[in-house]
Amino acid sequence: MNHLVGVWDALHSPKLDKSRSDRWYRYYAGFAPEFVRDVIDEIKPDLDDGVLDPWVGSGTTLSVAASLGYRASGLDLNPAMVVVAKGRLIADDTRSSVQTLRDEILRQWRPVTGSAVSDDPLSHWFDFGGCGLIRGLAQRIDEVLVLDHLTPDGRVQSMSSLAAFFYVALFDSVTSLLKDYRSSNPTWVKGQKIGSGDVVIERPTLESNFKAAVDRLAMYVKKAGALSASTRDLIDIRAGNSRRLPFEASSFGTLISSPPYLTRLDYVVGHRVELAVLGFGDSDIRSLRQQMIGTPTIGGVISKQPLGNAANEFLAAVSSHDSYAAAEYYAPNFRQYFEGMADSLAEANRVTRPGGNIVLVVQDSRFKGIHADLAQCIADMSTQFGWVLTNRSDFTSIRSMAQVNSRAHKDARTLRPIESVLHFVSAAPSNIPATE
Repeated sequence: MNHLVGVWDALHSPKLDKSRSDRWYRYYAGFAPEFVRDVIDEIKPDLDDGVLDPWVGSGTTLSVAASLGYRASGLDLNPAMVVVAKGRLIADDTRSSVQTLRDEILRQWRPVTGSAVSDDPLSHWFDFGGCGLIRGLAQRIDEVLVLDHLTPDGRVQSMSSLAAFFYVALFDSVTSLLKDYRSSNPTWVKGQKIGSGDVVIERPTLESNFKAAVDRLAMYVKKAGALSASTRDLIDIRAGNSRRLPFEASSFGTLISSPPYLTRLDYVVGHRVELAVLGFGDSDIRSLRQQMIGTPTIGGVISKQPLGNAANEFLAAVSSHDSYAAAEYYAPNFRQYFEGMADSLAEANRVTRPGGNIVLVVQDSRFKGIHADLAQCIADMSTQFGWVLTNRSDFTSIRSMAQVNSRAHKDARTLRPIESVLHFVSAAPSNIPATE
């Protein structure tokens, strides 16, 4: 799989970040469709093999795999990303109706008023008038696309790809109004206390943003090529936890994904606005952050899985470092990450058939000059399942969180991170029980 290095380097070109039409939706950790196509072309799985992505992100793996005729399943703990992934899956039998539906949504929508917006999670940023406008437009999408679930979780799980498409347009419309709340950290969105938002918007502005977003996303679908209705039906996207995969043992022959990196990225906070649009409040955000692998919060479930030599050596080095809170906070936080990854890899092993392919993209990182070779950590963890590492391709990445954080350790800011493509072949029996 050595030729994938050149493909990956090309796909990380800054040119891809200059035009919003080149990407479906902003997502820091995503990879490009060409990479997935190249992986599938390289490993040539049987068409009967299911393709799994347990960290689905913006849905690239699933959309490419399905377009090639594979049954594709995936999940993400972040409900906002489940909607983003679903939204790109509109098929050629619905794409032609996008503009008609957009006009129908905008023709008869009404702002929500009164007590219904007094504690709206959108009020972290918007005044009550703005909250009412956004909530009214969301409700109109629900009316036109027949979404009658009262809970945010129910709405996300049952949402069709077409309804999700319009919610992604609404995400884009709302986040574009909050540029002043963005920081140099692409995964962090600032906000005020609930009910204290001061961003004022007018109805014509929101309508104009929504129209523009729908048109941009429709152009992306046109350029990428809409899926056929039969291809769309091959895809199953759910909200769920990679530590407890809702799939039968040995149900997939191929896994292609990029798990969370050991960089303490907070993907939940990074999509806090989108979650607010869906109706998720502060308590929901806290719960998601506690479950998310790699988040800076402390308090996850303790894993029973071995962590491997590389992870244990890194944790020991962090614990013995003399910097502030190294032993009390950072080491437990990193351990929580490795425990989440160990459980997730055990689940990946359970649902992947013997002899199946597992392709993971990971990035190394540093803590106060201590190198965390995440690729080696995952390779060590995989040995307990009998996985065979057939190839590891390393290359220099052009992006890293440390390089945009002026407070990061100088080694982390000056050294380019290494990203690795790991190709394993599963050789373990498939009767390992699901983790609880």
